[in-house]
Amino acid sequence: MPSRPQSEKFPAGLPCGDSLFSEGGMAALRAAAEERLSEPMGVWKKRVLARNLIGVLGPAIESMLQAAGLPVHLRSVSAVRITRGVREYGSCNIPRANDSECRLAFSGHLFFTGNADALLDVVAHELLHACLPSREGHGTLFHQGMTILNDTLGLHIEVHTEKSAIRQSETLYRYKVVCAACGNTFYYLRAGAVVKHPSRYRCAKCGKNAFEIYRITDVEKGKNGR
Repeated sequence: MPSRPQSEKFPAGLPCGDSLFSEGGMAALRAAAEERLSEPMGVWKKRVLARNLIGVLGPAIESMLQAAGLPVHLRSVSAVRITRGVREYGSCNIPRANDSECRLAFSGHLFFTGNADALLDVVAHELLHACLPSREGHGTLFHQGMTILNDTLGLHIEVHTEKSAIRQSETLYRYKVVCAACGNTFYYLRAGAVVKHPSRYRCAKCGKNAFEIYRITDVEKGKNGR
């Protein structure tokens, strides 16, 4: 007997199964997720919530897409990672050596009070990737699946999520470091070495020495400041 996907091994304590298809099912899931987001959350708790939502939404998404006639199969989620990304909200990595598994990652900046809707949309977005052929990307099948899930579950999955999904998290930091060459962005609470001496560092993404330093309060006003 095949083992259950790892995404299903973590009891969520959230509305799941057939209840998601009933009237008010997704509303109950949003409310439960929002209740958890209202609590103080470190990386571990964020990862637990992400795993819980994967365990709840994954089987429902797979079932719904299959019922609609799409050739999909939910891969086993071998790992869930919380990142510091502000440009990429989520990702689904499918190893070339094993197409039956995938690794999901979500930006830690998605986990804040009032952001349950956006969090569910991003999790569902990556689970849709986890169901589709590895090279599908945002192609025809993705758009078909996106339409089905948005219509049936009341989600708002998009190819590119609105930036407002994590904008509020900027208030948690004081400094924003942006590579003017490629746009790579980092946030810092304290004025460390990169903030004080940006000319000494090169961007890990493009290798250029073109960092611009912003204070968060100045960013909101469109001003550059140290």
